[in-house]
Amino acid sequence: MAEKILIIDDEVNNLDVLQARLRANNFDVLTCDDPIAGLKIAKAENPDLILLDVNMPQMSGFDVCKKIKGDFSTSHIPVVLLTCMDDVSYKVEGFEGGADDYMVKDQIDYREIAVRIRSILRRLRSSRSASPLTGLPGNDDIMQKINAAIDAKKPFSVAYIDIDNFKPFNDRYGFAQGDKVILLVAETLRNAVSAAGMKNEFIGHIGGDDFIIVGDPYKMRSIAQFAVNAVKNNAPKFYSDEDKKRGGIEGLDRQGIKRFFPFFGITVAVVDIDPSRANVTPDQIADIASKIKGKLKSAGGNAFGGYETLF
Repeated sequence: MAEKILIIDDEVNNLDVLQARLRANNFDVLTCDDPIAGLKIAKAENPDLILLDVNMPQMSGFDVCKKIKGDFSTSHIPVVLLTCMDDVSYKVEGFEGGADDYMVKDQIDYREIAVRIRSILRRLRSSRSASPLTGLPGNDDIMQKINAAIDAKKPFSVAYIDIDNFKPFNDRYGFAQGDKVILLVAETLRNAVSAAGMKNEFIGHIGGDDFIIVGDPYKMRSIAQFAVNAVKNNAPKFYSDEDKKRGGIEGLDRQGIKRFFPFFGITVAVVDIDPSRANVTPDQIADIASKIKGKLKSAGGNAFGGYETLF
């Protein structure tokens, strides 16, 4: 799959040159000469990387970058600033605003631009442990977020999300379709956070079919309920007509026993934390979530719950 690059630059000639060079190197390229419209495209298209001009009339690239990095739905997207100024103060302002890298226009060799971008993507994905499939932050960032929430000494919740009946679906339909299910869940979690009116909730991809959300304890259950219902409604679309009629598939469970599996869904274990009242570690939070998830799955899964499920 071609990597998708969004270029936001009010200089049309520069857009045309960059677009032509990147498309010639098998990138999927989107362009926009308006920074406000560019923000909307970034949210709608979820590009792999954004090339962002600094000097634009309606809104500076610095301000656009801050908005991209301040919105949960786009904060994971790498941003590379483009400027005519090779000045340290410009670079500092850009990095402080969340930029991931910097290119000076007069110093760009357009014969090497594709190689530079792929190198940046590899480096950023490696350093951030981001999921190459979903683009969501990985385990290193997840640990940092949970530890930061603990250190803040304010109540927060952690939701651990697991896809039910995922292995038999993968076995029957293949890993390519399995990846589409993972992408569905990732997008559903973004939509669930948005529907709850939240902007700063952290969504991470632990790996495989496991996800995590860290955020407002007063909103987490509504986020969980939205996500469970949305995945349940969308799941049948991923099955053949025959399997839709049957309501699921036959497959082998983890013990190698053949049985019937309903449509996939998600189980969401919500752990509420108040660090000001008791010391807690990320491992302890994960252990509590595992127990909650076990109870929910033993009751059939495709559900959400918290401490109340343990009693």
